[in-house]
Amino acid sequence: MRRIALGAMVAACGGSSSSNPMIDGPQAAAMITVTGNASARDATGSSPLSGVTVGAYASSNEATPVITAMTDAQGNFTLTIPTGGVALDGYLKATMSSYMDTYLYPPAPLAADFSGATIVMLAPSTFDLLANTLCSANQMTSMGAVAAEVEDGSGAFVAGATVASSPAATKYCYDSGGFPSRTATATDTDGLGYMFNVTGDVTVTAMKSGTTFTSHALKARAGALTTTLIKP
Repeated sequence: MRRIALGAMVAACGGSSSSNPMIDGPQAAAMITVTGNASARDATGSSPLSGVTVGAYASSNEATPVITAMTDAQGNFTLTIPTGGVALDGYLKATMSSYMDTYLYPPAPLAADFSGATIVMLAPSTFDLLANTLCSANQMTSMGAVAAEVEDGSGAFVAGATVASSPAATKYCYDSGGFPSRTATATDTDGLGYMFNVTGDVTVTAMKSGTTFTSHALKARAGALTTTLIKP
């Protein structure tokens, strides 16, 4: 995926990708390789984060990862995922002590190798700065939050788009000049939108005149950060 302003987050798996705890999906290679990087973000910038546990999960079995890996000194990880020939309908989960859990949902089941999965890890204090100070979201500890990166069909960030969730978030927020802004009403040139106080099964989408984006489902969890990509 790409970078992400401030410490928000977003990770995208452009279109992407169990010993088979998964639901039926498109055909896939018997083994899928996903590579990416995890970094710690705060108001001063970002740095590679080693020792993050990254797991690939099927949505039909949230208790047991299909495969796990740990980030190296540069924050890099590689997951080689057995698919049984069926695209993985699921997500990546990243965990590390002192950071919020981060979930990364692709916009479609993973059916092929993918490189560039970006995982952003936030300390609770950084998330509080994002949600409650910069975005004035009044984020509840019993609720989750979603960050979405909006791209066009070529993979370029989309400015001037709005994001939406169903059920609706209590607050939508966007970057302005590289930082989340409580007054911004649409995505800036980094394509980022934030949805606060959303929990459980959620459908996310984006809107901009002249472009039709594809909605997709994910699960937002209380006290965690969920990231995704929205594209046509």
